[in-house]
Amino acid sequence: MSILNKVLKDLDKRGQKPGEAERSGGSAVAGPSSRLPWMIAIAAVVLLVVALIAGYVSWTYWAGDSRSLDAKSDEKSQPRLVQQAPSSQKSDFVRPATMTEPQPKPSDGSTQQKANVKPEPQPASVEAKPVKEADTATQTVSEPTPQMDAQTEVDPEPEPASEPTLVKKSVQLSPQQLIEREITAAHETAEKGLLSESAKHWQRVLSIDPNHIEARRQLAALQFGRNRWQDALQVLTAGLELNPKAHELRLLAAKMLQKREQPQLALTLLQQAQPQVSDHLEYYRLKAQLAQQLNQWGVMAQSYKALTETQPTQGRWWLGQAIAQQQLGETENAVDAFKRARKLIQHAPTLDFIEQQLNLLVEQDEATSS
Repeated sequence: MSILNKVLKDLDKRGQKPGEAERSGGSAVAGPSSRLPWMIAIAAVVLLVVALIAGYVSWTYWAGDSRSLDAKSDEKSQPRLVQQAPSSQKSDFVRPATMTEPQPKPSDGSTQQKANVKPEPQPASVEAKPVKEADTATQTVSEPTPQMDAQTEVDPEPEPASEPTLVKKSVQLSPQQLIEREITAAHETAEKGLLSESAKHWQRVLSIDPNHIEARRQLAALQFGRNRWQDALQVLTAGLELNPKAHELRLLAAKMLQKREQPQLALTLLQQAQPQVSDHLEYYRLKAQLAQQLNQWGVMAQSYKALTETQPTQGRWWLGQAIAQQQLGETENAVDAFKRARKLIQHAPTLDFIEQQLNLLVEQDEATSS
């Protein structure tokens, strides 16, 4: 309408109004020839304005309808995030973003008429908002999809709990570890009174290491305690055959023979070896005792002499040597040994015995000299 007013004002400025030519009595031919172009132009402008207004109204109505459709699609698609599959959610929300909005086609009017008619910037902002909302909607919908897939992968259906099974694994132990295990078991069974079981464990130790001296000593003592002394002596004899320097086994065998009232066999067994005196004092003491029991004074004197050389402060060794030399007729050596024993021994009955033997030796010496 503003364009129509401008045209009318333009006519007023020129001093020519519609119908003025007829009132002024102008010619009938000149009037129409001058008004016809203007009327055509005015009609064209009016039609153009009406077309623009109709297009603007229809475009605005379509944009509003598109926003309402977007809002409805958002409201309908929100609960579908839980109920529908991820593929359907994504397609419902992406559809508004991919739609292209129709734009009004410009008419064939002049460039001056396009400049005069300025479209409002509001439709552009209205058009941009649905696109952004659709973009954000597609982002929010596309994110839960891997989460739901991951949940289905991480949380499978619980399988029924299976009963625990015992798995036996064989562990290879070293010979030393096997020996230690058998020794521990042997001591434990012996403390419980299971002597036969304890003997089996000691035999297993010897099957692993036949030169195990302590195992042979323990097994022989166990067999001897069960009144199986022949088996005990056999165990010790087998050990001496493997290791003749195993003097502990020889000493134990001699003690067993002594208890079985076989002193000669015991002394013979001890005379088969001459170990270091300082390391085997008990060996020489038993040897001298067996020799005294068997009246073998030379072996007795030799054994006690070895002991006095190793422990010269022990009075009992000097006393034993004195008795052996007295029986051998070595009077001077016996007197000297009795005197050494008298200085080291404090036991009164033993001292009385020493005085008696010294007086006896003096009397024998005087009788011999006279």
